[in-house]
Amino acid sequence: MMEMLDYVKASPQKVKENINDKESLVTPLVKLFCDQNFVSVIIVASGSSMNAAKMAQPYMVKRLGCPVSVITPELFELIEPINFNKTFVFFISQSGASTNILHAMNYMKKLSHQTILLTGNVHSQAAGNADYVIDYGVGVETVGYVTIGLSTLILYLALFANEVAIKGDREHNSDDEFIQLANVMSSTVDKGIDFVNEHFLELAEMGPTFICGNNMNLGVAREAALKFQETLKIPTMHYEVEEFMHGPDIQLSPKYTVFLIDNLQHSSRISSIYEKLAVVTSRRYLITFGSEPKEQNVINITKPVIKDLCSMAVIPFFQVIVASMMPALSTEKSHPLADKFMNAITTKNYSQNNKE
Repeated sequence: MMEMLDYVKASPQKVKENINDKESLVTPLVKLFCDQNFVSVIIVASGSSMNAAKMAQPYMVKRLGCPVSVITPELFELIEPINFNKTFVFFISQSGASTNILHAMNYMKKLSHQTILLTGNVHSQAAGNADYVIDYGVGVETVGYVTIGLSTLILYLALFANEVAIKGDREHNSDDEFIQLANVMSSTVDKGIDFVNEHFLELAEMGPTFICGNNMNLGVAREAALKFQETLKIPTMHYEVEEFMHGPDIQLSPKYTVFLIDNLQHSSRISSIYEKLAVVTSRRYLITFGSEPKEQNVINITKPVIKDLCSMAVIPFFQVIVASMMPALSTEKSHPLADKFMNAITTKNYSQNNKE
């Protein structure tokens, strides 16, 4: 049976396969988008699906040439009525079982508007409730903590936006550039494994943790924080770098861990924050793109050609950490009272749909 780390290692190859199969994957969504003159996009998602969409968001804005919002199902139901004739709305749920997505889709149906679902499970309850069901190409992922599903979703959203740009005769990226991104992901996996081996004791003793990044890398920080909490059961907070410096930093002590993700264009400010953190904690790390001198706590990620998708190059680093440390520390199981709470509140509906 495949473990979480196996899926992390397999993600770059799956990304390459989906690049080669892009036409069959993205054509249905491209057609739905291009059939009407939409002026904005709203993506409704939750958890890792939302984080994936946030990582893809800057690239989508550039290639689609319009505003792209990524919101939770709850917010979708609370915001002012949307002009659905001008706004392209679709939902994402890898499992197709998230009850908040199901509720938001039902809300949209009550408004008499079509529902579009991107999913990894076309036989799910959400798929049965959708007018259009699109498999985004994750394949089978049996581990509950999403990894390959995240990478394939970021890729899908990027390929969708890129194909729309091609149809509109606008600037776009080549398949070779996307393949280079997959190769960078493989390199990051290797660097993550080396990092875990070199810093195992520090990682084993982690307490409260901050993970900070800007723009698409804030999406990386969100997803990494989610995975640290799910798998390692460590309180983990995510912020933009400057937001971290405006209040949250007051609580720092030697027991804290801080990961800073550099901007793609090297930021001397982020480097300075990283250096000065040494006065309060030895557990401070900088993820950068080949801009810093080699030292033990600096992780140099290869810079991808598609700059607005650098999040895909970074996220495997954090996935390797949690996939390695969870079994090593036996943190898979939740506290019995947490299990009792989670069993009392339904967040997933795994019943299959009967829609032909």
